[in-house]
Amino acid sequence: MKNVGVTFEVPNEYGNYLYEILEALPVKSYKWLIDNDEIHLLDNNEFKNEFLFNEDRIISGENLYEISKSNTYYMVFVTLRAFLKNGTIKVVSKYKEFLESDCEIILAVYDCSYVMVWCKDRQLVSDIYTYAISREYKNIVYISEEDLT
Repeated sequence: MKNVGVTFEVPNEYGNYLYEILEALPVKSYKWLIDNDEIHLLDNNEFKNEFLFNEDRIISGENLYEISKSNTYYMVFVTLRAFLKNGTIKVVSKYKEFLESDCEIILAVYDCSYVMVWCKDRQLVSDIYTYAISREYKNIVYISEEDLT
């Protein structure tokens, strides 16, 4: 059984949990496609009526890292896809499409706290699992290839 991803739960509260999750990934090695996002910015524990990401749908790893690190926010949902810097960017959602694309990582957060990460690099899958344990996230489970096919 080949593990191709990890699921876990982060706390359902404001903070910078996206940044924490990204700490387990080589974020700066990729360009990222932002899709289906609702991440509300906060200032002094109050919603600012602004979102973490503006109109940019493709963002460098450096910018993604800085934006997620330097803000306080409440995540409702977001899907991020990491592509090789010279790769072709396209939306992929099925596992077979993922395998056949230049997309290396899919990171999705839904219902405010549920996180799913698919990754082509087996060692990185293991590292994410270990990282989630070290952060004391809840309900940490590997995703097997059989789960997705």
